[in-house]
Amino acid sequence: MEATVMSINVVMDSQVDGGDLPDQDSDEALTPRQAAAVIFSGRLSDLIAESVVSTEDGTTRSLTLYALAQHLELAYPDVPVSQSGLYRLMHGEAIPRLDLIIALARVFDVPPEFFVTGGKEG
Repeated sequence: MEATVMSINVVMDSQVDGGDLPDQDSDEALTPRQAAAVIFSGRLSDLIAESVVSTEDGTTRSLTLYALAQHLELAYPDVPVSQSGLYRLMHGEAIPRLDLIIALARVFDVPPEFFVTGGKEG
């Protein structure tokens, strides 16, 4: 079985800034778990939106959750992840395990803290 070579590049117009937590319509404060999900989902969504995939034939295309899940499965076989799991993470329905945060940080070439800090980076 021949492995497919894929490289993921993050294309940004400017430095990625951390941004702030999205405004909440409710007066209630977020629980720590909800805040973590909001921060992580925003960061992951931004990176995926700004990323392109280089294929073997030299073309580029937008990064999809399927392609990201496949890449993670090949590059980090000991880190369980699925397309549906990534979807849940992107939509703030789940929070990631530490091993997945580290794998995603390596894939997107950002520090792991990028996914878990609410303040602006750098």
